[in-house]
Amino acid sequence: MRIIASLILAALSACAAADVQPPATIDEAPDTGIWSFADHGDDLRAVSCPEGETYSRAESIDLRVIEAERGNANARAQQLTGMTLAGAWQLKSNESDFGGLSGLATMPSGSLLAITDSGAFIWIGIDPETGTPDGIGAIAYMRDLNGNEFANKRDGDSEGLSVREGLAFVSFEQDHRISAFDLESCGAAARAAPVVSLAPVVDGKLLQDNRGAEAFTFAGETLSVGFEMRHAGGSPIGTVNVDGTLSGLEYTEQPAFFLMTGMDARDGLAARIFRAYDPIRGARVILNVEQDGTQIGEGQFKQPLPVDNFEGVAIATAPSGAPRLWLVSDDNFSANQRTLLLALDLEQ
Repeated sequence: MRIIASLILAALSACAAADVQPPATIDEAPDTGIWSFADHGDDLRAVSCPEGETYSRAESIDLRVIEAERGNANARAQQLTGMTLAGAWQLKSNESDFGGLSGLATMPSGSLLAITDSGAFIWIGIDPETGTPDGIGAIAYMRDLNGNEFANKRDGDSEGLSVREGLAFVSFEQDHRISAFDLESCGAAARAAPVVSLAPVVDGKLLQDNRGAEAFTFAGETLSVGFEMRHAGGSPIGTVNVDGTLSGLEYTEQPAFFLMTGMDARDGLAARIFRAYDPIRGARVILNVEQDGTQIGEGQFKQPLPVDNFEGVAIATAPSGAPRLWLVSDDNFSANQRTLLLALDLEQ
């Protein structure tokens, strides 16, 4: 399958993707201390969308929106605390590269931007009046620092996504790194501007190819990453330093066998996803929600509630004005799995 390059944030547009070699224009940055958007945002824009680069729109794709099961009222009452399942849909497309959605972010328009674990940006339209997917979508294939599509799966294995002022920040595993794409200025022509190469060892534990920075979000001006691994009873989370090491390392608390696969934070609200899988019970997912450090909600996704390999979570606002959490699943491009999109509204 061809490797992917970018998607934009406006009405049906898209962006680009990542690379590992720092450009000369960022060499002036200090090599120690915590990475800050205020210090590096402008440089990243200049690298991702260099002077003379022409804006390119994403390629439109059809999205078939199919109502998914929501479980019975008793199951929802038992398995959801502090939140309501406002909608559940399965997404399908004739586009062969649609699938494998592993990161999710809310755009200013209220629509969703996702990434695939083979290196593409996917735009999912959301009707602002109903808060439901409208069947409008787009795809763009990520580009490296030279403007070329990624050559292989290792280069394009994108996992975590966060959008800040038109820049899409993407975390990658296998080649553990973070890159930024100027969707606002260049759209699908945006290039992967290197942010950091992540240190290969986290708290004395070597990162495996498939156990990288799956969870990723902004915390104010800084970047926070969470890893799909288990150590000291939980999954490690840390603040990214300029040299790719982590500051303020801490560990989540979750049941045995569950690993962290996604997180988002906004205005004191924080959401984290933990997933477990075995051949008998299939996928099981826990969603934890905190407000200013206090847990206010939890979802336990297992049958009869809709469940699959949930990896992306994004904080948004429902048409009612309530805080909304979007969850999306990674179908691993498998006919035996689904791309599920859930809308969960927090109780106020």
